[in-house]
Amino acid sequence: MILSYATSLAAIITTAICFAIIASMYWKSPSGPLTFKRRIIILDYSLLLLYLCCHFIRSENDETEILCVPSIMALYLLWESFLITCTTFSNGKLYQNRYALLFYNLVPISLLIPQVIFTLKGDIHHFQNYDQLAAELQQSMPIQALMRIAFSSGILFCKALMIIEIAKQQRKYKQQIIEEKGDIRGVERRNTMYLSVGLLLTMITIGQLVPSVTYHALLKIGIIITVITITRYYVNLHKHIMILESNNYNKGNSIKEKIDKWLHQDPFPLADTELTMEKTAASIGIQTVALSYYIYEFAGKTFLSWQSECRMIRCRELLKDDNKNISEIAYECGYSDLAAMSKAFKKRFGVAPTVYRKTLGNDKDPQEEDFSKEEE
Repeated sequence: MILSYATSLAAIITTAICFAIIASMYWKSPSGPLTFKRRIIILDYSLLLLYLCCHFIRSENDETEILCVPSIMALYLLWESFLITCTTFSNGKLYQNRYALLFYNLVPISLLIPQVIFTLKGDIHHFQNYDQLAAELQQSMPIQALMRIAFSSGILFCKALMIIEIAKQQRKYKQQIIEEKGDIRGVERRNTMYLSVGLLLTMITIGQLVPSVTYHALLKIGIIITVITITRYYVNLHKHIMILESNNYNKGNSIKEKIDKWLHQDPFPLADTELTMEKTAASIGIQTVALSYYIYEFAGKTFLSWQSECRMIRCRELLKDDNKNISEIAYECGYSDLAAMSKAFKKRFGVAPTVYRKTLGNDKDPQEEDFSKEEE
């Protein structure tokens, strides 16, 4: 018992300290493309603390209790946060997929309802070992034991689907970068981290089926090592990102400022539809690795989607000039014809270029504000 609580307390303190470091560091960061990702990371730390505290404050020692409902749900939230983190950092949009989110949330909620009913009735059973579970199943109406098994099995099924989704997303993202000839070192490092966290979460899941204090004590030590390692990774990543984000860093020479200056050249450099990652980097005057890092890690896009976004922003700026014909703007921004630009513009901003230009007569167009927010 003492070993269990000592390791749990150590894991909680370590996670809380690392959480404070990350939260304070990200709190001071300027808002931008990485704001959502930073919130996801902070959520990950919060849910890990929730899981660690879940059984520490309980009167029973649920580390020797199998199929413990509070621990299973706390860990499931951590799994779901891990899934969103992996897909978000790989430029996925799982958090915008309402059907996926409904599935991953409604299934556990529906399985949890019977457990809540048992708790409200004050008739919830605790199984300290498999002998107690087997004895319960031998009763004439082992409803609670069967519902607990169904609850645990459903949660495990959802976790299995999460693992498949993460693996598919990482393969797709890596292949996309390879096809665009980007630098995959950042992806490799993150995949190693994802694998480590995934294995740790799997070991914690197994721990919910293993009533062993020693196993859980070793597990808490593993959590401490993993949290410290991940925090060091995020701190180092933050230092590199700040080189791209900070306006005060090496004024006029940061990668972001060089790219912004390049994009405002006349003629518009992305009008050349044959630009590759290497040609673009050479034109800007930076290394291909640096451009790849900026696009994939900072902007959170692929090379092709980044080009498309830059063209759209340029189109929007040029539409403010009434002396320019919309067809001329299309060619100047790298589109083959007006129809191609109109289609892309409407998809990005929700209105046709002609409609957008008509709204520019107002001093403060409300639609313009929506575009600015969407760009962030």
